[in-house]
Amino acid sequence: MTDKELRELGVEDAYVRKDILAALEKEAADGGDLQAELDTKIKELDEVKKQAAVEREILKAGGKHVKAILALIDMEKVTYDEKKGLMGLDMDAIKEEAPYLFQEKEEKRTGTGAARSSQKKREDEIREAFRKGLRR
Repeated sequence: MTDKELRELGVEDAYVRKDILAALEKEAADGGDLQAELDTKIKELDEVKKQAAVEREILKAGGKHVKAILALIDMEKVTYDEKKGLMGLDMDAIKEEAPYLFQEKEEKRTGTGAARSSQKKREDEIREAFRKGLRR
């Protein structure tokens, strides 16, 4: 806004126009500062998201000690996009470099380990003993 525009709006006093123009300039400068601060905060948030995504991948790969594994990763080469995900992270190379930092994947076994036929015999013996106990 200019001095001429303020006169057209009906502001006749020169001191008032001067104060209004100074306040408008200050608000414009503050807006620029706020935008710079917002840009900084957005960059910090993006870094936190990238860090969390890398840690999630480490845990998914069976990492035992996340901080130790993070020390082996060059975070400048890793990029994160919310749609595409992590790019530039090679967990296989890290596993080869430091296999002691990762857990071996174990297959989960089910059952007791006893053969099915011996388990059935044991159940039959228990049933028979129970029946005998009830007949007293």
